[in-house]
Amino acid sequence: MNTVLGNAWHLLNPALAIAVYYLIFGVILETDRGVDNFIAFLAVGVFVFQFTQKATTAGSNSIVGNYGLLRSISFPRALLPISSVITETLAFVPMLAVMLATVLISGAQPRLSWLAIIPLCVVQLLMNTGAALIAARATNAFRDVRNLLPFIFRLLFYGSGVLFSVDAYLSSDALRWLFVLNPVFDIIELQRWAILGYDGSVNELISLLVWTATLLVGGFVWFRRAEATYGA
Repeated sequence: MNTVLGNAWHLLNPALAIAVYYLIFGVILETDRGVDNFIAFLAVGVFVFQFTQKATTAGSNSIVGNYGLLRSISFPRALLPISSVITETLAFVPMLAVMLATVLISGAQPRLSWLAIIPLCVVQLLMNTGAALIAARATNAFRDVRNLLPFIFRLLFYGSGVLFSVDAYLSSDALRWLFVLNPVFDIIELQRWAILGYDGSVNELISLLVWTATLLVGGFVWFRRAEATYGA
């Protein structure tokens, strides 16, 4: 809020990222193999990826950044990472509008499968909540987790098909399973199916749902076990 554009940077950051990635990977390196509408392809990948990245990162700081509050008021500590995820979800709503506008401007047409966008966003919200709970406890125990998260997400960024079509570069179905086991790849691919009509698979949906349930339930249980240590 101390900048001229304020919260507009929530939209400008991914928009500028798409422009840079398109120039480098689409024009210079020509990694758009197998992709008809590379701008729309990038828009979905970048916006969806950043939703999970920002929610998890915000959740990781939710405990260590609120020790004063934790020591003065008694309340369920899980509310802090959950509220961080809700905040990032609200920030994602205008980003979602910009993403769809970018898709339309690039020449894509609305599809009946757009009805699946909201349910997929809800699943991603639940997945993000589980990841934020895990990151919050891990960061509370080991401050170095905050320094590791950018590297983890950088690895996920290049391993989730954000910038290229995985199917255009893989030589076997066995290798594709390594990507399907990545929930970030799954949610990006399913959103591309919903928005752009790209091929989606039941395996991606199953993997995403299993990961979401595991992260949400496991993250909540693991976070609650250290309830007494937060702010101590």
